[in-house]
Formats: sequence, C-alpha cells, structure tokens
Amino acid sequence: MSRRLVLVLLTLGVFMATLLSSTLAYTGGWSDGDEDYNCGGSCHVGPTNHGTGTIVVSADKESVITGQFVVVTVNVTETQLGDNSRIGVFLLRSLTGQDDTPSMDGWQVLQDPKGGSYNYVEKTSPGSGETVAFSYTLRAPATPGDYTLYARVHHGSTARNALWEDSTAFVLPVTPIPPGVPTIDHTPVSVAFVGRGILIQAWVVNATTGVFLHWKHTEETEFSSVEMTNTSETSDGAFRYEATIPAMSEETQVHYYLVATRDTLYTDTATFTMTLILEPEKPNMLAWGLQIIIILEAIAIGAYLSIRLSGVKRRAGEEE
Repeated sequence: MSRRLVLVLLTLGVFMATLLSSTLAYTGGWSDGDEDYNCGGSCHVGPTNHGTGTIVVSADKESVITGQFVVVTVNVTETQLGDNSRIGVFLLRSLTGQDDTPSMDGWQVLQDPKGGSYNYVEKTSPGSGETVAFSYTLRAPATPGDYTLYARVHHGSTARNALWEDSTAFVLPVTPIPPGVPTIDHTPVSVAFVGRGILIQAWVVNATTGVFLHWKHTEETEFSSVEMTNTSETSDGAFRYEATIPAMSEETQVHYYLVATRDTLYTDTATFTMTLILEPEKPNMLAWGLQIIIILEAIAIGAYLSIRLSGVKRRAGEEE
C-alpha cells in the first residue's frame, strides 16, 4: 500500500471519528453539572468582581428526617445582566473551592431546577430586577445533625464581565426518624413519553395502612390518587410498591408525590415534576449505514483515481 493511500485512509478515519464525536458532543457552552465552587479549576474560574444581586435561600420544611425529602429554593434577583442574561446557581455545602458539592455531606439531589440531578444549573433571567427561582429536591443525609448549605451565583454584568455573589449560610437540621414513622425511598421520574403509562416505584418501610400516589398535569387543579400495590418484593426490610399514572395524549408536565401511612403516622415526599415528550422515532440504521458506505466508497474511489493520475503524470515526466 502506497504512503499516499495510507495518508488518505488515515485522514478519512480522522474525519469519521470527528463526525461521530460531533453527534455525541454537548453543545451550547457551559452546561448543568455537578460542580464545586470553582468547577474543579476549570470552566467558571474567573469571576473576580462582586455583583449587586440578591440571593435568598429557603426550604419547604424547618427540618427534615434522615433519608427523606426536602425542597430547597434559591431565589435570585439581578440588576447587572448585560446582553447575556443567563444565570448560573451552585448549591454548595461550603465555599472552600473544592469538595463543595452537597453530596460530600450526604445530600442527594433528586431533582434540580430543570429536572436533572445536578447541583449547578443555568437559567435565563426574564430581565433586570426580576426574580428567578431555582428549586432543588434533596434527600437528606443518613446522619442527623445541623447541615449548612450555600448558593453561589455567576452571571454577566452590563459590561459583559463575569460577576458573582454568595448567599449567607442556610442551616437545615436533619433529625432522626421517629419510632414507627414510615419512610420512602423513591427515585423520581423526570421524563416520560406521551401515550404511555408511567410506572412509579418506591421502597417503603412501616407503611402498614397503605402507600398512595397522587398526580395531576399542569392544567389541572386537583390531584388524582391511587393506592400503590405492594409487590411483596423486599430489600433490607423495605417493600417495593408500584402504581401507574395513566397515559396522556399530549406533551405536558405532570406533578406527583407519594404518601406512606401507618395509622395516624405518615410520610410524604416532595412534589416531583415530570415532563412528557413525544417518543422519538427509531433511526433507520440500514439507510444510515448505506449512506456511510456510499460516502466511504466515493472517497476511496477518489483516492484511488488521484493516486493513479499521479502515477501517470510521474511516468509521463520520466519519459520526457
């Protein structure tokens, strides 16, 4: 095989690898993720100017029992936004610059403000002076104690310089589970498909008088309810319960929560948000494969003809 053909094939391989990676890469600049105060020394390092925004951190409970659910909300009001009105919020356990994520204290982000499970999320502000809410649904640590949370905000000023603000410390007590109170371990469903029933599952302890699923879509005012079925499957003393939210015919958002009861005692989860989307069509892999083959053949033929033509020219030059 000639050196030129090897070079052509190598170039072709690099081209195909680049094409494949471009179809998998995330686009749009900075993205949501699990990030320390300084993003581990990368993307968000640099804001040295302190902004004039207002940050208020709150929770939907004064305290939370170990392993259960609480919603922490960060309300951000900015006046220095510039052309790029994107605002990024870190939910943190400290402001040291490393090992800052709440998971280091045992918190688990079940749903971030955009339905994911990250401690750093970006949103677009509706405008200068407007308040943007970032709500995080968390599962509390397994160890009781008083836990501190912070919010750090990054955004752009009117001069397009990166600015930052930090919230004051927000202390949230985590208390032991009272004797006999039911507990719920549930991973929320954030995305589901239009036209399909939505299976909701949870592992529950001490729910001797039933576990209930409540749901509604965004346009409804009242929650529908159904008692969840005990599947008799057990794990570490917990039983697996399940129920299905009926299929819906259009794209919307569904809000749901669970309640586990033991006579007069009960535990409920936070209200989770699920987005219904159209099910994507399966790609026609045969057609895609044929297109790739045709492209490869065309490139190979072009390379072969180029090499042949080069050889003809070289021999013609030698004959002269």
